[in-house]
Amino acid sequence: MKKIFTIVALALCTLALSAQHVARTMDFEGTSRKYMEYIPSSSPDGSMPVIFLLHGLGDNCNNFARAIGFQNIAPNWIIITPEATNASIMGQNLGAAWAAGVGGEEVPYIGTIELNADVNDEGFILAILDSLENNFNVDTDSVFVTGFSMGGFMSNKMGVKHADRIKAIASVSGTLGHFQAFEPTGNINTMHIHGTSDETISYADASFSYSMLTIQVGLGAEALVETWRNYNQCSTEPIVYNFEDTKNDGLTFEQYTYKNEESGHKTVFIKVNNGVHDWYDGSSHDIDYNTEIYKFFTGQENVPTSIESNVAENFSIYPNPAANIVNVITDRNAELSIFNATGKEVKHISTNENTTSIDISELPNGLYFIVANGIAQKLTIER
Repeated sequence: MKKIFTIVALALCTLALSAQHVARTMDFEGTSRKYMEYIPSSSPDGSMPVIFLLHGLGDNCNNFARAIGFQNIAPNWIIITPEATNASIMGQNLGAAWAAGVGGEEVPYIGTIELNADVNDEGFILAILDSLENNFNVDTDSVFVTGFSMGGFMSNKMGVKHADRIKAIASVSGTLGHFQAFEPTGNINTMHIHGTSDETISYADASFSYSMLTIQVGLGAEALVETWRNYNQCSTEPIVYNFEDTKNDGLTFEQYTYKNEESGHKTVFIKVNNGVHDWYDGSSHDIDYNTEIYKFFTGQENVPTSIESNVAENFSIYPNPAANIVNVITDRNAELSIFNATGKEVKHISTNENTTSIDISELPNGLYFIVANGIAQKLTIER
């Protein structure tokens, strides 16, 4: 899989995070398995959410943890980045690959392929979770899994088989593996992000090109979303949110939210028009995948107030960073909520004014989100 950040960005991340991410090993079923562990240096009051970050084919836990940098958006979460084991085809090493049901039938010259079918990766991930629950104050109702490419396939497998332990999943450029039966153990919130020009896992039918072969290894992007939408019994009519197109990157981003009003379960799809096989950040693109995944996991995803409303309302905040007072500008009456980094609502205000001043002096320093009528913006409190 392609590198998702430049060497310079990776070097900066490595310097910044070397004291925070710790390399761990676990003896699991007779094999020493690797993972990176991030534990907040000073946890907030109460229990901590846990997120598993699953890398793509041929990557490793150290590179992925530092490249993604999820602790920058969720500094008070436990962040675990496990590493898959090596896989091969016809004696040719492919690098680390998850046992996610990825493969194909009747492949020319080869026959049936299923990568690492005999590896118990789901057991390994759950063993790490068990260890965390035994040693830390884990919020067991806030366990999440996200992954890129093959890690996205593994995220869907975990969602299918372990809805009793996992609250929500988010997959990027990886769908549901061809050999992973869709027999969910329960309803679970799901998000999928996929580029329409993905050259590695195709948008239309999850075709994967290897050497001179093209193998359909799973469901296409829209088929995956429809599969989860139908299982979660969400509405057939999505709430559509178009992200503002301000960056000159040749991309546009559309979000489709399907919701079950009775159970509250959601299936969310971000379609990246002209997007390729990559994990986009907000420095040169209109959205930042980390931010959107975090907002989804904490119930703050972009949802307009109506299906017809596709353009974000006039909504801004200043100063930012703020110390004791933050001013919120909206173009109409609004319900304002402030959420902390763990997704807990810490303030709620109903306002009839276009500009509202909010006293934040009692809130600790850190990252927050201000949400106005379904639109969210980041706020940093610094003193």
